[in-house]
Amino acid sequence: MDSITRRRLVQLTGSGFVVAVAGCADDGGEDEGNGDDADDDGDDPDHDHNGDDEESETENGDSEGLIYAFAPNTIAIIDPEDGEVVDEITDDLDDEGWGDPRITTDYGEIYVIRESPSQVLVIDTEAREIVDEVDIGPDATHMYHPNDDEMWAHSDDEGTFYVIDTDSHEVTEIVESGLEEEGHGKLLYHENMGSVGYATNVNDPGAPVIDLENYERSDFIEFADDDEQGTHYKAYAPETGLAYFEFSDETVVVDIDDDEIVDTLDFAGGMYLTPDEEVLGVLDGDDVRFLDATSEDSEELGVVEVGDDPDALRYHEADDAVYAFTANTQTDEASIIDVEAAEVVETVDIGDIERPEDADHLHRTGVAGGDYFVSPADADGIVAIVDMDAQELVEHVEVEEGVDTVQYVGDSGVGYTGKLR
Repeated sequence: MDSITRRRLVQLTGSGFVVAVAGCADDGGEDEGNGDDADDDGDDPDHDHNGDDEESETENGDSEGLIYAFAPNTIAIIDPEDGEVVDEITDDLDDEGWGDPRITTDYGEIYVIRESPSQVLVIDTEAREIVDEVDIGPDATHMYHPNDDEMWAHSDDEGTFYVIDTDSHEVTEIVESGLEEEGHGKLLYHENMGSVGYATNVNDPGAPVIDLENYERSDFIEFADDDEQGTHYKAYAPETGLAYFEFSDETVVVDIDDDEIVDTLDFAGGMYLTPDEEVLGVLDGDDVRFLDATSEDSEELGVVEVGDDPDALRYHEADDAVYAFTANTQTDEASIIDVEAAEVVETVDIGDIERPEDADHLHRTGVAGGDYFVSPADADGIVAIVDMDAQELVEHVEVEEGVDTVQYVGDSGVGYTGKLR
């Protein structure tokens, strides 16, 4: 399978799921070795700068407020305000495929999955260079940052999480999550959960409970006695203590106080919580459903018929309203939704993506950073920058054909709770 198809589609046998790699593939393209520690000696690789360093740096001399865009042969660093590439990392990059990026809480490092070889690259955002390569398990897509000291990268081939220490850049633990030691998986975590997290796996009919301190699967919440179904997207509503799991074509709701199933919703898809943690947006085919995340009954607040297979909801508050920005996978547009009014209020041209003929479902990355909504268009080789206040395009920034992954340096809202985690 070529790199474009590999990034856009993962067909997961035995689960009934077909997902896309970049965000869910979390998402975005949602996480992925042999278990060894980093294989270099700690020396920094050479860094290819384009342009004047002084002009390209932000006021505090680092990358804060900039966007890292990952393409096959370059990592382009973009200033969204000016809509232009200000720097590039190109050394030792050759026809790369990327999985999830994650940024540390101090914004000092970006960790990003490099599909082949199976690695996590560590990028210093002040030096703007790759400073380490960490070997992990094969077929990785998603990565998570449940605490300041660790990154958890999931190997779909093994059904395991590789825990990377953010100081030493070494794999310190390997956590078996999948029941059958395989399967595409994600991690659900919120600070309210303490030392417990929950995983999903498209090959397992329920949710593994993960002990984050002892690095082990401590329990399994079974949703059905059916090995042909699995779990995928997930979310958590801290006000109610309810966790939501995509399970085939339904959403299973679990009270995490006692890990008991309390409800089943007759729709399923990607789930995105607003930054105030009060509304949960759920992708349901061409529709977006908004649920009251403060309601024990998951009351439905509204349904928006977006059309064109929307993806990757990101939120922005302006003019006393909350807007959801979503990149559509079947057109070259992003839709802007007034959440309370439950209607599309604007569309913006964000460029086109590759659509493999055998793809049953596509994923398209969208990130909120600062006052911008950012979405790459791999077919056009551009990154679209949208001003979320003005609800209009700033620029199509030319990068390279195949660019499909982005990371904002700052509070990017890429987590499923709308926050860093």
